Amino acid sequence: MNAKIKFFISTLFIFTVFLITSITISVEASPATSYTMTLNSKGRYVRTQDAYLPDRSVVDLKLNKPEDIYIDANDFMFIADTGNKRILKYNINTDEVDMEITLKELKSPDGIFVTKEGDIYVADHTAKAIFRFSSDGLLKNKYEKPTAPSFEGTVFEPSKIGVDNSGNMFIYGGVYDGIIHLSNSGEFQGYFTSNRIELSLSDRVRDMFYTEKQKLNLSRNPAIFSNVFVDSKGIVYTTTTNSEMYSIKKHNIAGLNNFSSGVVSQSDATDVYVDESGIIYAAMSSGSIFVYSQSGEFIYSFGASNFRVGSEINEDISGLFTTISAVAVDSKGFVWAVDDSKSFIQSFKPTDYAEKIYSALALYTNRKYNESIKIWQEVLRLNQMSVIAHNNLGKNYMSIEEYELAMDHFLISGNRADFSEAFWEVRNIDLQQNLSYIIIILIALFVLSFILKKVDKKHPFKYKIKTYVSKIFNRKFLRDIFYMFRVMTHPLDSFYEIKKGRKGSLLGATIIYTLFFFIFLWYTIGKGFIYQFIAVEDLDLNTIVFGFFALTLLFVICNYLVTSINEGEGGIKKIFLLFAYSLAPMYVAFISITLLSHILTYNESFFLDIIKYFAFTWTGVNIFLGIQEIHNYSIRNTIKSIIITAIFMIIIVVVILIIIIMWDQLANFFIEIIMEAIRNVTK
Repeated sequence: MNAKIKFFISTLFIFTVFLITSITISVEASPATSYTMTLNSKGRYVRTQDAYLPDRSVVDLKLNKPEDIYIDANDFMFIADTGNKRILKYNINTDEVDMEITLKELKSPDGIFVTKEGDIYVADHTAKAIFRFSSDGLLKNKYEKPTAPSFEGTVFEPSKIGVDNSGNMFIYGGVYDGIIHLSNSGEFQGYFTSNRIELSLSDRVRDMFYTEKQKLNLSRNPAIFSNVFVDSKGIVYTTTTNSEMYSIKKHNIAGLNNFSSGVVSQSDATDVYVDESGIIYAAMSSGSIFVYSQSGEFIYSFGASNFRVGSEINEDISGLFTTISAVAVDSKGFVWAVDDSKSFIQSFKPTDYAEKIYSALALYTNRKYNESIKIWQEVLRLNQMSVIAHNNLGKNYMSIEEYELAMDHFLISGNRADFSEAFWEVRNIDLQQNLSYIIIILIALFVLSFILKKVDKKHPFKYKIKTYVSKIFNRKFLRDIFYMFRVMTHPLDSFYEIKKGRKGSLLGATIIYTLFFFIFLWYTIGKGFIYQFIAVEDLDLNTIVFGFFALTLLFVICNYLVTSINEGEGGIKKIFLLFAYSLAPMYVAFISITLLSHILTYNESFFLDIIKYFAFTWTGVNIFLGIQEIHNYSIRNTIKSIIITAIFMIIIVVVILIIIIMWDQLANFFIEIIMEAIRNVTK
């Protein structure tokens, strides 16, 4: 019986295991081969929902290093097949080549642009010309180097081109001067826009000492453009290499950059494309595609390089690139990108998440704010912490004058500039609504003051109050603390009294110094959202505390060491006293700025700047006068003492850093020796 039971249990166990392993469990997984990245409220890259998924990989067109593509309104893709010296017209809907343009004069077609009328413009840097073909592939014009005297001596090697609605051509031709502007007849109109020369710190220092003749011999060139694009409205866009913040530019009719504050990007931008709704797509050579709203707001990026994923080298993975040379978008919103290294074209299908974002942006542009709000709320249901959603909800609420709701969303998205505008509106409304109460309170205070003056004449009470307050504050340590305000207004007399030991004390100075640290800490972490640029949780309090005490006490110590060998009369105690008692302006400034930062907007930020700079100057003057009086120095010796003190502080800091680095290396060396010994013993 027991044997039968064992046999039954064994059979049941084997059957159960077989059944479990035979069942195919269906799990929904994302077909994305790279992450979609966006920015959080602190400006850091974070992963978000997939905006695009790899769709088709076009590998059977026998392309050879394609450099550019353009998709017209009928979803025909025009491909500059550079290596094969031809132009292909490819129907992305039927997956068929509709037309092939070959011409003996075509050497290396690098850039392509198609107008609404169907004219095909091809830039060829080897042929040093622009070719214009009709919609059926017949050559209409060839634009060679302009003959204008102002262009003489300039190399004309066009590699990218954009054409506006009037037939004006905007050409990137490999010259530092900028984007070449030709009329529809090929006449040189000047340079539409150019990049500025960005000077490094070493360049600026060198300019301070070089003569004008020496500066002329310096080789300084601006960052070069990498592409140019003209959208359906005639707006010109450019990409620039080696310029991360200004790699993508949207130009006005004067050629100036509308994205004056820069955009989130990388320094290897190769192409830019703008769809009919104004969404901007920028391709990076390293494999990423960045997407922006028409105002330059970063939405997200997707795609990646196939050189390395994790720790393994990968090849031929859909959605990953070796290098991207061009990007374009069709009428359905599919993004197409060209890998010129491996000569294939990859398409990406937008997800519901991406389509909702674009729909909401379009509704906002068309002033349909309530409809836009509904869609942004749907986006938030997909991602509660979406910065782009909260930021644009704030903009929509601003437009319908729901300023408090706008403030809430701008706070979440970290948008301080728009939060400031919304707060200004809320504050203005509150002032208007409560203006009558404010006037009544002011009148009541004035009447009360008048009555108190009359009463004080018959029944004096002010003197009694002053006497009582004086008794409270007549304790020595309190007098020593509040003496800093005397130093603030009468520094020379006050420092003389401190020098003679008649006023001030080490206890009072220590309390002032300690309280100032806590006020400085409050100033660092306690300002209003508009002016608090670093979140409290991101601050390194250990560094702040160490830095405060190290720098301030280092000044006292270094000044004592310097003045002790330069006939200074003040000891280290007196130097500490003069330093602590000089801090009164900073006390007032830090407290005032911290409090005012909660009620002032960016429109009044200059008040805070004035307070801060005035306090720094006032404190500096007090320290200068204190050193002069304590050490009995002349003005010249005081300046000399301060300069040497600063140099001495720098030397000590550098020496300490060197010691820390060397000690760390020494410790690592001994740890490695010990670990190696342990490994040898345990073998």
